[in-house]
Formats: sequence, C-alpha cells, structure tokens
Amino acid sequence: MGLQLFFAMQLDSSPQLNRGRIFLFDDDKGIIGRWVATSGVGSFQEAGDWSKQGGGVIPPLYEVRDAPSFYKVSTKPVDLRHVKGVEGNGYAISPFEVVTKQGVKRSDLLIHKDANAPGSLGCIVLPLQEFEDFEKVFTREAKGLTDVKLSVGYTY
Repeated sequence: MGLQLFFAMQLDSSPQLNRGRIFLFDDDKGIIGRWVATSGVGSFQEAGDWSKQGGGVIPPLYEVRDAPSFYKVSTKPVDLRHVKGVEGNGYAISPFEVVTKQGVKRSDLLIHKDANAPGSLGCIVLPLQEFEDFEKVFTREAKGLTDVKLSVGYTY
C-alpha cells in the first residue's frame, strides 16, 4: 500500500469551524506527518453536509455512489495563485467529480492552504504554516509517485 493520506474530523451542528487532522503515513515508517486541516464551513460541518454544495465537507467515500476504494491526490501541484481562496498551490483530488448517495454532485476538490475566509467549499484546507510544512513533507515523501491514496473519515 505504501504512502497514504488520511483526513479525519469531528462533525457537529455548531456554527464554529471544526478542525481535524490530515495524516501522511507509510506502511513501513508509520506516521510521517500530521497537520491541522478542515473541510467545509462551520455552518455546513455536520453529518450529511457532504451533500451540501457551496460549503459542505468533502464526502467520505462510504457516502458516495459507485465509489472507488480511495480518493487519489496528485503529487504535482497546480499553480492557482490567481484563484481566490486558494492563492497558491493546490493538489488535485480525484475522481474529479463524485455523486453522493443523496444524488448531489461534488467536484473540483483540492488540498490547499486556507487563503482567505476560514473553511472551504469542500476542499481540504490547512492554515498557511501547516500547509507550508505539509507541502514540504508531502513533496519529499511522494517523490517519484504520481498520486497518493486518500481516505476521509468523520466522527459524529
């Protein structure tokens, strides 16, 4: 299995922004890195909000129709300095589009820094310093790979 990412976060009905963690681990080395991260906005971070466009959390694959076993994160960053909310490198998450079991399409998800208003429209975002460290470690550890598996899980 090799190198993998895992994003985990608590979901609740509070309007405050929940923060979870994204882990990078290797089967042989164990946990290589752990960073503060979030997905969605505070008012769209409860169970089922993976089916809310415009602020819901990244869908866990157990809530996706015809889901692959894992998401995959590209190891090659896309320069999105011109995109408000990203304003730097973004690492594309595939598949590009998923449909939740409730029939809602979610697409164009990335891992990137949290560039302006706290939270995201479904991407996994990290505060600037956390993202800078994530990017350094991810680039070093994923050298030679085209993508890394990503799992998403929530407690609620």
